Amino acid sequence: MNCFNSCKHENLVKQLSYNTMFFQALVVSGILCLSHLASAASTDGLTVNTTSGQLQGFVNQTAPDVRQFLGIPYAQPPVGPLRFAPPQDPVSSQQLINATTLPNSCMQQFSNGSTIYTAYEREFLISGGQSEDCLYLSIWTPSLEGIDAKGSPLPVFLYIPGGGFTSGGQNSMYKIPDKWVQRTQSHIVVIMNYRVNVFGFPNAAALSHQNPGLLDQRKASVEWTSKNIAQFGGDPDRITLWGQSAGGASVANYPYAFADDPIVAGLIADSGATGIIAKSDPTHSNFSSLAGLVGCSNLNASAELNCVRNVNATTLESALSNYVISKKTPAISFTPSDDNITVFTNYTDRLVHGHLAQLPLITGSNTNEGAGFVPFTPSGPGNATLVNTTLSIIACPVARDVARRDLDSTKYPTYRYLYTGNFSNISPVSWFGAFHSAELPLLFGTHDEYGPGNSTSFEYSVSQTMEALWLSFAENPAAGPKRFNSSDGGYFAWPQFKQNASDLVVFADGGKTLQLATAGPRVDEFCGL
Repeated sequence: MNCFNSCKHENLVKQLSYNTMFFQALVVSGILCLSHLASAASTDGLTVNTTSGQLQGFVNQTAPDVRQFLGIPYAQPPVGPLRFAPPQDPVSSQQLINATTLPNSCMQQFSNGSTIYTAYEREFLISGGQSEDCLYLSIWTPSLEGIDAKGSPLPVFLYIPGGGFTSGGQNSMYKIPDKWVQRTQSHIVVIMNYRVNVFGFPNAAALSHQNPGLLDQRKASVEWTSKNIAQFGGDPDRITLWGQSAGGASVANYPYAFADDPIVAGLIADSGATGIIAKSDPTHSNFSSLAGLVGCSNLNASAELNCVRNVNATTLESALSNYVISKKTPAISFTPSDDNITVFTNYTDRLVHGHLAQLPLITGSNTNEGAGFVPFTPSGPGNATLVNTTLSIIACPVARDVARRDLDSTKYPTYRYLYTGNFSNISPVSWFGAFHSAELPLLFGTHDEYGPGNSTSFEYSVSQTMEALWLSFAENPAAGPKRFNSSDGGYFAWPQFKQNASDLVVFADGGKTLQLATAGPRVDEFCGL
């Protein structure tokens, strides 16, 4: 190579090196700009990374200081070979998840019966659609400014909806907590879907796990939330598992099922107990009967299961619902089975032998639970029917759960209530009274949103008192619920329940926000306790 060509080559190399460095600088600069933009986009806290993927939440004008993340997948869709199977960890999405819409409910068993809910109380019913792809949860959390003002991670309510284990989900108008979180700016609410009826509790002979619906609750209510809630400003060490009706029964059952690894710090069971959860079907006849209705009869257990797994979800649900509505025999139903893994035949034995997580519990019932379970008529079924239904379905099972925990109250502190509220905007017909679920609008702060007429000042007082006690419990379950009333300087510490002592907290009775009473004359004497 001559000198001219050599010099030309060196200049070319220098120019290429300069161009390369310039291009790299542009790339780095661009990356920094993009990084800055991404950071700026997430400074409002609406983009959150989770084990399910990156979520995009939102705020609205109704609750401008509440970040809402709706429809977060906490497990893989339970479809195809995963129908009836325990929930599987979600595959982390590589796409941004638009968490701005409440999800479909799980497949619902429907009924044609008239109840107070279908006649007057539709805000308690499920809105929106249904789908077998339904394992989603939703989170309501304060703004970043609200969380920063507290200076520490917030306590978390993890709510399991009711529905008799045959229906239910998170999309229910009275149980949307955005305004409650907006008002307090001091807690987070998580609400889940879980599989119900045959999809959640199949009890098929070929299955090794008979209660995948309860395993959904564990996967959503504890494991996913515990792993991810810090990303939303929550404290994974202060998760309170709360549920009502079937959700309350699930909460009551939970410390027995996960005695050695509860993860949660406290429990709240509204109108739910272990005594309403278990049934036995050792021959698996319910599943086989339903299989016969959808063309899967006269097969061995494995073939029967595979056949039913391939039936269209709507076809399967319709076959079940229509058969139940027809009142044909033999009757079939799908609720949790006592497999002695997640549900047990002898709860007292488990407590005596220490197979119960040592977690504090708030639990109680309403004075007229029965109104929610009887067929609706304008004049009502009569007082005797209401009382007997209230006692047999809810009040006595709750009382027995409490009595069992009282066998060792130092290990299992219990705080018991009785709700008596009869507010006309929630109970517009006189005989409704404190029906099943009537306390929920006061706890979620939605009592003034939907019913006929306005909430009274007394109703607001009861609501704020109950909310404050529930929240103080979530803040420190080990210390028990307390309330300081800044308006009158009053202080109330909820005493632990003891049989035959005046430590039952009665809400909304006789014009008093709360008062202490003895449980015996109010409930327990009618339950043989």
